Amino acid sequence: MKLFILSFFVSSLVFAHDYQLQKADATYTVSHLVKKVDGVSKDLKGKMVCDKGECDYLIAIPVKSFISSDSNRDLNMLTILEAGRYPLITVRGRFPETKLAQPQFALDASVDFHGIKKDYKLNLNKNGDTIKGDFVLLLEAHKVERPSLLTVKIENEVPIKFNILWR
Repeated sequence: MKLFILSFFVSSLVFAHDYQLQKADATYTVSHLVKKVDGVSKDLKGKMVCDKGECDYLIAIPVKSFISSDSNRDLNMLTILEAGRYPLITVRGRFPETKLAQPQFALDASVDFHGIKKDYKLNLNKNGDTIKGDFVLLLEAHKVERPSLLTVKIENEVPIKFNILWR
């Protein structure tokens, strides 16, 4: 019996795979009638654990880590998003490990942004350990007051693109 328990423990260690996010970036694009603005963060942290054919992942991004080409705009973004109250954006989910063998696949993800969790579909392209992906975040779904320029609000749809390297 002890041998069975020991072999079960050892086999679970052998088949579980832990991955850390080694290098990553995320870019958002906000659109307005007169211009488009990109903000980039390279401060993503994450972990993925694959065990018994299922993978669980979690990625966290500090809101304050996004930088555009205008520091005044960045400060305004932190105020609108209440970064002191909601300092992190998290993305988490679970998927079958077999998807990692596919060059293109989609995953369901729960995105916690501005204190509200919503489900999104991530579109992914895999090349080795690197995954490129995108999805469209909806500001109003997360109760974000859209700022205005010349009395016209920015678009509700915010495309998010990301590159991640798991090791």
